[in-house]
Amino acid sequence: MLKLSKGDRNKYKRRRPSSVENARLNTTSKARIKWYVLGVLGFFLLISLIALIVDNHRIVVRHVTVQHEQIPAAFDGFRILQISDFHGDEFGRDNQRLIDAVNGLEYDIILLTGDYLSASKSMKDFKAVRELLISLDNMDAPVYYILGENDDIPKTDKKRPANWNCCIMPQSGNKVAAAMKELGATFVYPIQEIKRGDARIFLTGITYQEKLFDKYEFDTEKDFSICVTHKPIDYDVNKRLEEINQYSFKEVDYDLSISGHTLGGQYRLPMLGALYLDGYGLFPQENYAYGLHQSQGRYNYISSGLGTSGGFRTFNTPEIVLIELQSTEGKS
Repeated sequence: MLKLSKGDRNKYKRRRPSSVENARLNTTSKARIKWYVLGVLGFFLLISLIALIVDNHRIVVRHVTVQHEQIPAAFDGFRILQISDFHGDEFGRDNQRLIDAVNGLEYDIILLTGDYLSASKSMKDFKAVRELLISLDNMDAPVYYILGENDDIPKTDKKRPANWNCCIMPQSGNKVAAAMKELGATFVYPIQEIKRGDARIFLTGITYQEKLFDKYEFDTEKDFSICVTHKPIDYDVNKRLEEINQYSFKEVDYDLSISGHTLGGQYRLPMLGALYLDGYGLFPQENYAYGLHQSQGRYNYISSGLGTSGGFRTFNTPEIVLIELQSTEGKS
């Protein structure tokens, strides 16, 4: 048997790493973990970015039901297609995805609730609206519209009241109003009567005009009325009506309001809703930002619309809204 000398045995003993080598090995291991974690985070960020881009360029159809005792039986199932806040954005070439989405729906009227132009206020932005309205399959359904603050270019720097952009009357020479008229759309204010046989409902703004309202024999206690605004009605309506109508009838009560303007906050978070809303700060109440809410016996629907106020949306897919009226008349 071959025997190794003590010196040979020492030569073949496993050498333990020095403290310097241990430190080098630990550094290498940590670097690998760091790059692994960064790689995983980068992957998820990339996927999230792709999902965000896709979500900003698709359209969902929201279905909303409003049941009210003043809705005539003839209007049971009446459908209002609300489209709001284009901000000049198009969906697909020549806006084809929006056109296809609208033409795939059954509705009785279209209601456009403002801000067709972007903040640039360029009429080039109106192209998206024009492409839609000239491509509608349902030519029997009337189109009604109001204006948003991006569509009404002030000719003066005079300070405006807090809720001036709820109901904007077009100034002389307003190009959006002229383009809408050319396309056959009807301006809502001050009042529009919609009839089905002998039954009727009304679209109105906030302001009451005695002669015109009396012409229709409008009765707020009997007639179902929809107040169409751009900026949502966010004040105490009962208190407001009591104060403003104290000496003469100046403002109209309503049963349902339909509005846009807020973009749903634009940046939303799951379960938390809008991240920020101008005038309300961080995490505002949803009844100021988005969706269907009931207050003081009135319904209010705020659409998040289609476009953006610069940038992009998060967890806030562009929407068009199908609001269906349901009558309780004759139902137990």
